[in-house]
Amino acid sequence: MADDDIAPKPLVPTTVPLSPSTNLDLSWLPEDQRAALLTDYTRGMLDISKRAQELHVDVGALKSTLATLTETTRQVADDGNAVTVSHTQTSAVGRTEVIMGNTDNARTGKLSRSQTGETNWTPIYIIAGIIALVLIAAAFAR
Repeated sequence: MADDDIAPKPLVPTTVPLSPSTNLDLSWLPEDQRAALLTDYTRGMLDISKRAQELHVDVGALKSTLATLTETTRQVADDGNAVTVSHTQTSAVGRTEVIMGNTDNARTGKLSRSQTGETNWTPIYIIAGIIALVLIAAAFAR
């Protein structure tokens, strides 16, 4: 068997693509350091790709939800009924708050506190006040 029949070992690339038109020259690094750097680079690119796919799924789900809400709102309004539809969603993309319909509430475009997910502290304040009154009454009863 001749030496020409043996395939040469693949070399570790000497450049890393940073953008479609820009490459980083790694030719000055030893091959083992280039290999380690390229391994880290590849892991990072895989993480970015995974994150992009997750965001794409979230955007697709939001798009589908909004399309369904829009069509349902349109159908109800076309039937002559008053309708207000609100939807709040928090995903990896961010927080989306939507209100639509043909009512005055929908026209203002303002979501209520419960629709925005804001906590209603009133019951907690009432309970705390009652507990405070009981403790004060118990202290004066002695």
